[in-house]
Amino acid sequence: MKVSQAKLKLVARQVSAQLMQPGPLTLPPVVGLKEIVRMFGVKDNTPYQWRSKGILPKEDGEVSNNPVWKVTTIYQFAEDTKRTIVWDPWDVLVDDEAA
Repeated sequence: MKVSQAKLKLVARQVSAQLMQPGPLTLPPVVGLKEIVRMFGVKDNTPYQWRSKGILPKEDGEVSNNPVWKVTTIYQFAEDTKRTIVWDPWDVLVDDEAA
């Protein structure tokens, strides 16, 4: 699976528009370790191990002293490491041939 750049640009515009309005975001711009568990369908402790072993990319920031990554960072991590995403929060993945 690859990220569809066209879909990614559309979602980025949606997130940007939501940031300009009051209220909650429907599409999260960042994910934490628990969301990474869900994205890859792995055991609860796996992302913690990936992080401690330096497998996960450096976090893009922190929220309440917890590491967070831009969703795009995790998509790139999946492509770079050939890991399969089983939950696509932005619905931007397509078959390799369609990307």
